[in-house]
Amino acid sequence: METNAVVRHDGQVDSPAIARTSCKADISSFPFDGQWCPLTFGSWTYSGNEANLVHGLDVAELSDFVENVEWEVLGTVTERNIVLSGCCSEPYPDITFTLILHRRPAFHIYNWLLPCTMISSLVPLNFSHPIDSNENVSLGVTILLAFTVFQQMVAEIVPPSETLPLIGKYYIATMMMMTASTALSMLIVNIHRCGPETKPVPSWVKVVILHHMARILLVCEMGRNCPGSTEAVKSDGHPKLASSRRGDQRPEGAGGTPQLHVHQLRPSLEGGQG
Repeated sequence: METNAVVRHDGQVDSPAIARTSCKADISSFPFDGQWCPLTFGSWTYSGNEANLVHGLDVAELSDFVENVEWEVLGTVTERNIVLSGCCSEPYPDITFTLILHRRPAFHIYNWLLPCTMISSLVPLNFSHPIDSNENVSLGVTILLAFTVFQQMVAEIVPPSETLPLIGKYYIATMMMMTASTALSMLIVNIHRCGPETKPVPSWVKVVILHHMARILLVCEMGRNCPGSTEAVKSDGHPKLASSRRGDQRPEGAGGTPQLHVHQLRPSLEGGQG
């Protein structure tokens, strides 16, 4: 007689069946997440007085387990429960096997995290790019599109969940930083290319940027000391120009060497001499 299970005289049941099940996944730490997947076995037809279920081992038998390339089984937990139904007084025992799984992150690190880390390292270079080259905004938009493509590809492999995965938080944070960088680059290009018809910068803006923010960000004027050092600072936020002679302020060239402005002299005609 064909049957799905073989019951021996000592109560041992051999069931050569393959059962498929699903468990709720928590992907908040994806791709460094771990899952607890419970598998519950019991009888809905016979109560505990007719069929009593006990487990002979404290852990599940994993001798026939086939290794998976994505998941690693760290261990199992076995627990016996007694369920009392409201309609009947008989107990219904069941056995729950909990699989402790851990995701192997090597595949996701090499394909998702490492390329995105290399692309995000280009974000600070957006500010060091020369403004006259007109490539600041293009670089920011290109990096933003690359992160958008990566986020869409990751969304396809991650199962739907109420929580945002860790790699998704990393993508969103980097995209926000790149959006702010692109917006600031557009503002800098706009200020750099404004014509003579624009209004002059207010004095309070000069004081805030050239005096206070320069001290906080440790920004130094080329060839001079940093703001906040021993060099005196005027009340309008501009550092005083050091000069060897009073009233003689000479602009400095490359390397801090003073440059002399040669003024064209008109020859005066006196006494018929040229």
